[in-house]
Amino acid sequence: MDNFEVNKIVGAVLGTALFVLCLGFLADMIYATPKLEKQAYIVETLVADTLENSDTDNIVVEGPSLTELLSLASSEKGKNVSKKCASCHNFEAGMPNKVGPNLYGIVDRKIASVAEFSYSSALSEKFEEGDLWNFESLDSFLESPKKWVPGTNMSFAGIKKPKDRANIIAYLLEISPESNSKIINN
Repeated sequence: MDNFEVNKIVGAVLGTALFVLCLGFLADMIYATPKLEKQAYIVETLVADTLENSDTDNIVVEGPSLTELLSLASSEKGKNVSKKCASCHNFEAGMPNKVGPNLYGIVDRKIASVAEFSYSSALSEKFEEGDLWNFESLDSFLESPKKWVPGTNMSFAGIKKPKDRANIIAYLLEISPESNSKIINN
């Protein structure tokens, strides 16, 4: 192959690249969108009204309720999120306790009721009071164990996303056959 052939190939490649580049600039000019002077979608909320008329330090913005989140929850996603918990807890029937108790059948079970596990005094008090692991208590505990039960030995920081907590609760409900049958029968 002589130099003339190489020059033709290089020229064709560079010419094609220049053509594509110019075509891109031309398309940007033809389909350019004008700059907006203000936001296109103005979302008015009750929070904006309360900000003007109240103390801004005490405002709490509420999201969907736990019931709404649970109605949309996925036990499959909950199983994936619960992998964070698997280093300390088992989720299968008949499996031994790890650092934390086995969570199989936890929904509607009495708090701190696994006989072979040594609970903190804070959780043992919940047992004495007869509290149950219902949806609300599970949600509060999963959000911040140390805040919900001060003095607990559980060092986990918590799950901040309400959707993730709802998905885990849906998974825990799925692996709680006694509670599951109560809900189905009602």
